Order: sequence, then structure tokens, then C-alpha cells
Amino acid sequence: MTTSPSPTVEIGLSEEVINKINMAVEGENAAVWAFGYLLSFIPDENKDYAFSVFNLHRDNRDRLRLILRDLGLTPPRPKEVYEVPIVVKDMVTAYELASFVENRLIGIYIQLYAIENQFVRSETLQYALDGAIRILEFKQTPIALPGSISYPQI
Repeated sequence: MTTSPSPTVEIGLSEEVINKINMAVEGENAAVWAFGYLLSFIPDENKDYAFSVFNLHRDNRDRLRLILRDLGLTPPRPKEVYEVPIVVKDMVTAYELASFVENRLIGIYIQLYAIENQFVRSETLQYALDGAIRILEFKQTPIALPGSISYPQI
């Protein structure tokens, strides 16, 4: 008796796709850490938005971790501490770090989008586009999307 592959395997999760999903989990782990760190620099009137971004990255990470677990794989664990590439001392530098993190994630999601099955990749593209919108909200330029609209300099 022959058995057909499970639906999870059927959608074509190659080793390359799994590696990119692992990269996305690692990126989301870093984003959760970074946005938690940034919350102390965000003024009270902007904290609700900052918390929503923190929660969004946590939810994205958990969704990706579940995909890996459903495949019987162990997702990457978060690091205890991440190196901060931008010294954060106020709200402006906090938004610079937030934009840096979002740009890194956009790059990872675009790499994943490029190799995913065409029937399942629209969600990945949406994550990249949402990240670009957040960067514009931080009054920064989304550099991970060539040709994207930049925020006008004042």
C-alpha cells in the first residue's frame, strides 16, 4: 500500500525554504528582544504602538516556530543578549534601531518569498511590506526594498 505525503510536505518545504524560515525565526527573535529594549526609550504617548509592534513580531516568530515544529524540527532559540548596532539614547535613535531591525527582517522575508511556493508566499510578502510601512512610520527609509518609496526629507 502506498501512502501519499502529508499536506505539510506537499507544499514543497525544501531544505532551502526551511533554512530561510530558520533565519526568519532568528530575525523575529532579535526583533522581539530589540523592541522590548526600545520600549524604555519610547514616550508614553507612543508606547501603545511600540507594544503592538513588539506583539506583532512575537506573533510572527511563534507562527514560524509552529511551522518548524509541525515538520518535526526544533526552531532556533532566542539569544540571551543581542549586540545593538545603534547606541540608543532617545526616541530618535530608538526609531533608527527599530528601522534597522525592520530592514533586516524585510531582507530575510524577501529571500524567503523568492523561493517559496507561489501559492503560499503572499503572507511572506505581506510581512515584508508591513515592515516597510513601519519603517516609513519611523520616518526612515526602507533600504531592503530597492525602489521603494522613501520618506521625504524635511
